[in-house]
Amino acid sequence: MTDTGANGPKPADSGNLSALPRWSRRALLHRSWQLGLGVPAFIPPFARFQTTFAARPSLFVPSTQDRANHLTVILHHNQFNFDPHESYGDASVILLGVYEMLVQLHGDRPDEVEPMLADTWEANASKSSYTFHLSPRAVFHDGSPCDADAVKASFVRFLGLGALPVNIIRRFFQDPEQMVVLDQHTIRFDLSRPQPLFLSALASPFGPYVVNPRVVDAYRTSEDPWAHEWLTGNTAGAGTGPYAVLEHLPNEHTILKRFDDYHRGWTGEHFNEIALRVVPEDFTRRELLERGDADIVTRLLTPDDVAALATVPTLRVEIYDSFDVGWVVMNAFKLRTAEVRRGFSYAFPYDEVVTKVEGGLRKRTGPLPDGIRGYDPDVFLYPTDLARARELILSGGFQDGDRFDYMYLTGNESARAIAQLFQANVQAIGFDLDLIEVEQSTLFDIGFGELPAEDRPVFNGSWGWYPDYDDPWSQLAPCFLRSFTEGGEGTANAGLWVNDRFEQIMAEAKIYSDEARLVQLMKEAQRILTEEDPPCIYIGQQRYVTVRAEDIRGFDGNPLYLNLYRFYKMHRADA
Repeated sequence: MTDTGANGPKPADSGNLSALPRWSRRALLHRSWQLGLGVPAFIPPFARFQTTFAARPSLFVPSTQDRANHLTVILHHNQFNFDPHESYGDASVILLGVYEMLVQLHGDRPDEVEPMLADTWEANASKSSYTFHLSPRAVFHDGSPCDADAVKASFVRFLGLGALPVNIIRRFFQDPEQMVVLDQHTIRFDLSRPQPLFLSALASPFGPYVVNPRVVDAYRTSEDPWAHEWLTGNTAGAGTGPYAVLEHLPNEHTILKRFDDYHRGWTGEHFNEIALRVVPEDFTRRELLERGDADIVTRLLTPDDVAALATVPTLRVEIYDSFDVGWVVMNAFKLRTAEVRRGFSYAFPYDEVVTKVEGGLRKRTGPLPDGIRGYDPDVFLYPTDLARARELILSGGFQDGDRFDYMYLTGNESARAIAQLFQANVQAIGFDLDLIEVEQSTLFDIGFGELPAEDRPVFNGSWGWYPDYDDPWSQLAPCFLRSFTEGGEGTANAGLWVNDRFEQIMAEAKIYSDEARLVQLMKEAQRILTEEDPPCIYIGQQRYVTVRAEDIRGFDGNPLYLNLYRFYKMHRADA
């Protein structure tokens, strides 16, 4: 998601992430999804701030009478940073229930929004100014009103804190004075130029949440004026969402309970309690689902388990497209020329990876997913052509027997299988590929750190990205613009690739106002990134899998709300 780090994130405040100031957006946790995991083995420093909100045992297997009102979700971990203006990872599985944005994405649509904290809104003709009418019934969990002043104060905090997700909105406005409170329940954002993507950005689940200014005031200090340290480990009274955190036990579970005064009310069918249970073992996840002791999980199952669970009559397997695109990063410094990088692109075993390793849960695309605006349906896709691969690699000055290194995540069987298949193809055309297994923290250090190009591997596997909202600039900017080590905007440009024409295209795409022009720009950008000067080997767009109990209703497989659930919309069907 983001222009996220793409706008050059500022270091996090208060020092708790001082070792990570250049890591883009969800660099700590989001990357675990691209790596095919549910959580990183590496636990970030902010984990030390987590606290227990309450101390009562919770039943993960509710009684028959309670089952209709209780949802159990399987997670791999719950070591979360709860500050919604800093968290850029899978904490949103909780934040999206506790906090609200002004608007949210509509169902499974990445390009439409619907009410959340705002009931209605309108834009002027040029889409340079947006006015939001807040729900007059909205209150924070401490009972204080969520009015227009509170919304403005929250965005002032978001901008002032300056943590990684702020780039999602800072692309559109930077000055608090661009927010005008018109009356108690109405606020206007004056953006100074046409911004057709503003609503989409406000619906991102990473950052634009409304936080209670009274809570911020209560816990601020002279050293921490935004109460960041407290909000990192606490949520009490801070949100307006349908649920509040009742209990949070790291490495065990998080319990959400219904907030009775939620402004959209509780008529109809809803869950009273949500249990998010930490289950790190594959076999245990499958057992819990089969027995009916858990209700829903996303991605945290092996292909064999998914196939087996599809035969269980009490379960439903949902497969849907995401905006998550996977690739293998190529070191542009070591691979010298576009011809050589094209050669290795021809050497990759695409069909075997997609069908055998991925089990069909990926489809071939270039750097953009096929559902995003600006996607070119005629984007060039490399076939596996070993003769052409050898010819191009030799043309770049390499010789038979030359060795290249390929780094991938240890303990990930899919990543290992992909590496071995690629190794076999590289050896078949006369070269050697040395496979190196590393911990996830090492992959992060190389991908997001300041290591010079000569010290980076030739290939960095287990990689990928997805945007913060429905915008190709948000997908491409963090990964392919000039490296932050050279003062530019790209913060996940792990191969240190630079293309001057691509820089020009992206500069215009960032401020576009005409959809037809964006499509034209992105067609050229995708041609550069694939056919002309590839920085990566593009494996394709990930298809996500959610397994749920047959009687669970209201889940939307949105391609941008990945690994997330909108609990208020979910319920259990009558028996």
